[in-house]
Amino acid sequence: MNREEKERRARMQRMLARERGETLPPDEPQETPESPAEDAAFRTPRQKSASPDAEKAAGGQPAGRQSRTGNTRPLSPILQRRRRRKRNLLIALVLVMALGLAVLTGVFSTSIAMLGDLADSVTLAFEPGGWPASTGIADPLQIEELAGGFVELGATDVAVFSSHGAKVRTIQPGYARPAIAVGNTRFALYNRAGAELRIESRTGTLYTHNFSSNILLCAMSNNGTTAVVTESTRYAAGVEVFDPMFDALYEWYPTQADGTPVALAFASDNRRFAAGCLSAAEGQLCTKLFFMDVTADEPVATYTADAGSMILHLYWLSDSRVLAIFDDGAVLLNPDDGTEVARCGFNGGTLLDVDTAGRGIALLLSGQSDSTLVVLDSELNELARVDAGTSAMLCCTRTDIYLAGGNQVRRTGYDGQTDWEQTLDSPAIALLNADSPLIFSGTQVRTLS
Repeated sequence: MNREEKERRARMQRMLARERGETLPPDEPQETPESPAEDAAFRTPRQKSASPDAEKAAGGQPAGRQSRTGNTRPLSPILQRRRRRKRNLLIALVLVMALGLAVLTGVFSTSIAMLGDLADSVTLAFEPGGWPASTGIADPLQIEELAGGFVELGATDVAVFSSHGAKVRTIQPGYARPAIAVGNTRFALYNRAGAELRIESRTGTLYTHNFSSNILLCAMSNNGTTAVVTESTRYAAGVEVFDPMFDALYEWYPTQADGTPVALAFASDNRRFAAGCLSAAEGQLCTKLFFMDVTADEPVATYTADAGSMILHLYWLSDSRVLAIFDDGAVLLNPDDGTEVARCGFNGGTLLDVDTAGRGIALLLSGQSDSTLVVLDSELNELARVDAGTSAMLCCTRTDIYLAGGNQVRRTGYDGQTDWEQTLDSPAIALLNADSPLIFSGTQVRTLS
């Protein structure tokens, strides 16, 4: 075997050893060339390169110290597989940590709930419907806006309608004292004479839960976070908060001195809520408002109302303002410290109805004869006070106020000026601001726009 063949085989063996990650075999000793021509023919590239001093003069590095950046040995298949496994393990670890963080912060639960609600919206968009529509419920106990449509509660039935007048479903819960609490796209259906609660979407039942004590009250935030007030033998009541997947999130047990929650309302962040509690002290009715945060162990702030005042409604007008409606007046509060910002008394009138919208607050008060419409801005400054005739109910949009009583319905601006009046075929039983203003009379519902 001649020298050329031997060197070719040696080079192949070294290349295979590099690919396998094995120790390189020692170079075979070079035989003295028989002639200068033969030596030149088999000289390696390193032997042909310039001297180290010449390379330094040219601005390069000596041949023996050249960087291996452009001549890196390829990794063996075993090392490549090991690196891939490490990389995949690291990616999986990061994903698990991100998922755990999302679950802890409630982002994952909220996202799953939002996907289900979005699927319902897409499905219902193709349901046939239109106004007027028949609900089949002549004497509703409660009507609430639901994702631009509404849910109507009767003594035995619950009807769900979409935003364009399609009847989505009817539920017969079989509860002795049914009640509903509505979020944005779902609602809680519960029994005030029992311990069962159901979380319903527009198209089906999501969760059913039986508590150890009877349910007193329920409230739901826009993302489906649910607060449930139950009876308690040791405390005035028990308050439990559940996330959109109905996993336990928070507990609060008000004492007898704190009172029993009779009004609840969530802030837009779905984390804070206000609770209006009633108790008796020295023969008088006492109302306390507690501003809670599910991330805090204790109430963030507390407000004590005037002796004898009873809380009726709570509204979050903004993240920094809560409207408390009492039986004798309206009070604007700062939920961060519980301080009173503004107040508007009813001056002896009795509250018939109240509603809020982006521009302000509308109060319908009964007097000795006719009712009175009082319009307030978001700071409780009076914008208008006008005679409301026989009106017994109202609802607000961002631009108008609708009033109804008997067979009459009319639209009024926030300045108190009447735009128009209509006569109904049958007496109105409810007004609702859904995707458009709706009026209910008998078993029929139609738009007012």
